[in-house]
Amino acid sequence: MATAFIQSHPETIRFPLMERPLIGFLLALMAGSTNAWTLAHAGTFSTVQSGNIVQIGYRLAQNDWPAFWFAFWSVIAFGLGSAVCGVVMTSFLRHRRVYTRYILFFEFVALVALAWAASVGLIRPHYVAYGVSFVAGAQGNAFHKEHGMLYGNVAVTFVVQMAFNFLAQAMFKKEGINGEPNLMWSGLFFSVLFGFTLGGCVGFVVDRLVFDSSSLILAALIALAIWLCALASVKDADPTPGGMMA
Repeated sequence: MATAFIQSHPETIRFPLMERPLIGFLLALMAGSTNAWTLAHAGTFSTVQSGNIVQIGYRLAQNDWPAFWFAFWSVIAFGLGSAVCGVVMTSFLRHRRVYTRYILFFEFVALVALAWAASVGLIRPHYVAYGVSFVAGAQGNAFHKEHGMLYGNVAVTFVVQMAFNFLAQAMFKKEGINGEPNLMWSGLFFSVLFGFTLGGCVGFVVDRLVFDSSSLILAALIALAIWLCALASVKDADPTPGGMMA
């Protein structure tokens, strides 16, 4: 049965689990949901570091040192998450081991722990936001390809650029990368943007209607669902080596 499925779905051979369109959408949904929490509770973005970088300059001009240092350490936390994940990935790849399942499970556990700590007031929201940014940095480094194309499931700007780029190219030429339609490529990137938007919207709503850290629990449950898919995958779930995004 598995062989028949692969033969009828050749994309399962070309692209590992973490590069498939649905997974890209779900990862973007996670990013939008975590941003909903950090934006509402700490005034920063957990994933979109360009916004935090602008805040650093803005707060510096204002001489608002508390806000400056918070934005600064948010960027550092994201970078550390990416760096630690890079070390883990390099070590696993060197020994020909699958790293995807471990990183996804780490995301699940970390987000649940952070949601619990925030909901009971164990640590201040700013420190929870640092933790969420660390998790986001790890996710962004580990999973950064969509259908084989470098993109970034925690950064919006490049995704917007590619979505509209392929849409414009489709007006002049049907076929694009790998002989596949430019309109298809545009749709893939627009689906990621929709995931970001939907995650932000749903994250804000569930925090208001369910409990205050529901958006983080939502992101954790998505990580758990993808982890279960990775466990059951008939093919190595890891993205193709190379092109790690810092």
